[in-house]
Amino acid sequence: MGWDKGMQKYVLSAGEIVRLKQYIERKHLGLEPKQRASILADAVHRIIEGRLPSFPDEVKKEVCHELLKKHRDSLVIHADDVLQHCMSLDLSEEDILAPLAVWTCNKSALPLQEEVVRDILHRWSQQVVPTISLQALEREWDQPDLSVCDEIAVASEPFVPYWNKAWFTRRESIAIACFFAVGLMFILVFSLDQQSSAPAINTAIMNVQEHRIHDNLESQAVAGIPTELKYVSIDKKRLQQYLRAKNSILAEEPYLSEIVEAGKKYDVHPLLLFAITGQEQGFVSKAHTQVEEIANNPFNVFGSWESYNTTIARSASIAAKTVANISSKRPGGSHPIQWLNRTYAEDPNWWKGVTWFFDELKREVKDESFEWPK
Repeated sequence: MGWDKGMQKYVLSAGEIVRLKQYIERKHLGLEPKQRASILADAVHRIIEGRLPSFPDEVKKEVCHELLKKHRDSLVIHADDVLQHCMSLDLSEEDILAPLAVWTCNKSALPLQEEVVRDILHRWSQQVVPTISLQALEREWDQPDLSVCDEIAVASEPFVPYWNKAWFTRRESIAIACFFAVGLMFILVFSLDQQSSAPAINTAIMNVQEHRIHDNLESQAVAGIPTELKYVSIDKKRLQQYLRAKNSILAEEPYLSEIVEAGKKYDVHPLLLFAITGQEQGFVSKAHTQVEEIANNPFNVFGSWESYNTTIARSASIAAKTVANISSKRPGGSHPIQWLNRTYAEDPNWWKGVTWFFDELKREVKDESFEWPK
């Protein structure tokens, strides 16, 4: 299940209402029902006002009053309810727009830029928009600026290799050839020398591996995204073999490369992204009748592949960006994938499945990156 349902934002939830009522009934057992209802109403007002954007007090009270009047039966208030009502406010006023933009950014798991959110909210308040919601805003925020892309494309010129241009004289050409010949000789001598020191290098590699294992054991104690969840170069051929064994369309292009590139762009381990697709959509089996549609959004970003059917490049980018953003807020001592579960998915056991797939992928797919020991 995608993160949208898991991260559905409440200003006041049904569960909180139930707990409030139970608390008031226990604490004020001897009071009349009307008195307890009055206490509940006061508590609800204070909670909602405390969770609204930092508007001026009179505006905050008015917004709270209107929200409760509209939802008097359930008293449940969603973040989307607040957004929708705030479109009726005067967002040309800085003391209204600024706190609303900050509040909206804080409600999203995506790394929304405040200036962009301000522009979207202000524009929405002046137009008739079909859907006012946090999800709609996130989608609009993630839309690329096509005009800018076109300008870049037009401004770009084909690269002409320097050596294709008739800029070298015969003397310069001979000098360059001699330079490369000397360089080649130096490389050959250096390679022969390195062969004699191979045992020392192997020992150093073992030390690096032991150091990495030690890091993995302690990384959970460090806040933020741990090293083992950061981007590494992977063996794509072995990854393809793993996915093909599961009859996964993600073994094909452009799916495989787009997911790997998204991980690289946001410094997220590509195998973690594939593990999420395993938990969300079973790696998208080709046997599924709607395999191509599911493959466009195997992460179920913005709810599901059905509600948000985009391209694999877009969904992979959003997923990687969201994982990076959520992980950056992780406190030390918490399980890094379990921390993702708090925002990404409704199922409390989601992280266990992702962890299982991630561990299996790491066993099956070799890491082709290597760093010389320092």
